[in-house]
Amino acid sequence: MADAQRTRSVPIAAAVAVLGGLLFIVGRWLDLHELRLVSKGLPVLVMILLVRRGEPDRYSRWIAAGLAASLAGDLLLEWSADTFVAGVLAFLLAHVLYVAGFLRRAAQPRLLLALPFVIWGGLVFAQLEPGLGAMRVPVAVYAVALSVMGWRAAALVGADVGREPWRTAAGALLFMLSDTLLALNKFGEPIAGAGYAVILLYWFGQLGIAASAWDPARPRR
Repeated sequence: MADAQRTRSVPIAAAVAVLGGLLFIVGRWLDLHELRLVSKGLPVLVMILLVRRGEPDRYSRWIAAGLAASLAGDLLLEWSADTFVAGVLAFLLAHVLYVAGFLRRAAQPRLLLALPFVIWGGLVFAQLEPGLGAMRVPVAVYAVALSVMGWRAAALVGADVGREPWRTAAGALLFMLSDTLLALNKFGEPIAGAGYAVILLYWFGQLGIAASAWDPARPRR
């Protein structure tokens, strides 16, 4: 009976997440700030609840904490322009928490694998730097954290850690693409339709990372 209830709860959770995403997109299209604020965090909130189902292990706790920091970042970025920096700091914390979780699964350095992520971060920062002004240092620190998060997610592939490490790596890559597009749109030339691409890439990126931490076989608390 408990297993059946858990199985039924997943489609319900998915429906809530999709509804929240659709409401946010509608709110963005119609420029309804209150609707965006209420709905934006629903997809990530659902992911947190799914990751926390059952008896969590240490890895899932790190991922749930990263998702919670991301949820805070979602709300802060949407609240107002005055809370933008606080939102960036919340996402910086999320990347640190994800890295801590990934290192629990695979701690081998794999330094050569870091090279494409260093190049990515360096090129993006070089493109953004002329328009950063006082945000130069925060953005540089964020670029480093984002690149490290992507590197450590990629390091899971081939490390025999189970739970589909390709999903985690793909999720991290989508997250990086989302943040890169957001930064280029905010600090460079505006890109038409960028906001929609940013949020979709972000949600699917978070889904890939979160999916590595929910395990239907874990006993329910």
